Amino acid sequence: MSELRPLATRLLRLLLLGTACVLLCGCVYLRLLELKKQFSHFDENFIVEPTEDLTLRCLHPVLEPDDLRWLGASPKTVTVSADGEDWSVRWVKEPALGTTEATVYDMELGLEFADGYLVEVRIPKRFLVFVPRDLIVNMLRSTGAARVDKNDRKADVQTEAPATSALPNLNTIQAMLGAPTRPAVPTSAGLVYDYRYRLDSAAALDKPIEASFTFDVTTGALRKFTARLPRGTLNYDFSSPTPTAEKPKKGRPAKNGL
Repeated sequence: MSELRPLATRLLRLLLLGTACVLLCGCVYLRLLELKKQFSHFDENFIVEPTEDLTLRCLHPVLEPDDLRWLGASPKTVTVSADGEDWSVRWVKEPALGTTEATVYDMELGLEFADGYLVEVRIPKRFLVFVPRDLIVNMLRSTGAARVDKNDRKADVQTEAPATSALPNLNTIQAMLGAPTRPAVPTSAGLVYDYRYRLDSAAALDKPIEASFTFDVTTGALRKFTARLPRGTLNYDFSSPTPTAEKPKKGRPAKNGL
C-alpha cells in the first residue's frame, strides 16, 4: 500500500498540472478572441501615435505578460517602471545552412505593460523603410475579420495595400531580411521564401518562429505572408478575392414579360 502512495501523488500532480495548462490555454484563447474583436473596431480601441516609430496604443488592453510569453515573445530585456514593465523583444534570423552573413538580420518589438496589461507596441522606424506603417495598420484592421480555426490554431486574413502605400515586393523583402533560411521554392501559388528566427532571450523557446512570403513568379509582387508562431499560424492573403457568382433566385418563370 505504501508503494502506491508515491505513484498516486505523482499522478495527482500531473493531473493538476494538465488541468492548469488547459485552463491557461483557454483563458489566453478568450483574450485573443477579444483582441480580434477590438481589431474589427480598430479606431475605437487603438491609437496610432504620431512618432517616428510605429507606436500603437491599446485603449482597452486585454493581453497579459504571460500571454505574450505563451505566444513565443519572451523579452530580451525588462525595465521595471512605477506602474509596469517595458520589454524589448528581439528575434535573430537563422542563415541558410552552411552560410554566414556579414549583416545580422533581426526583428524587434518594444512592449509596454501597465497594471498587468499590454498598453503599447512599438515597431522601430528602421523596419518602416521597407514595410510602410499604413500597411501594418491595415493588416491589423483586417485581422478583425480573420477566419479562425481553433483546432488547427490558425487564422486566415484577407487584406490589401492601403491607397497611400504599395505592397513590399521580392526586392524589398530581400533588402530587409536578406537571403531566406531555406532555398526559394517555386510552387503553383508563386515563389516561396522561408525565413526562420529564434528569440534573443535567455528564456528562448526551442521552437523558432517562421515567416514565409509568397511572390508572383513574374512580377515579384507579394501575394501572401504567413507567420508560424510556437502556438499558432497567421496567414495574410494579399491577392484579390475571387468574386462569388450570384446564385439564380428560385421561383416560377415570368409569363408574358410580367
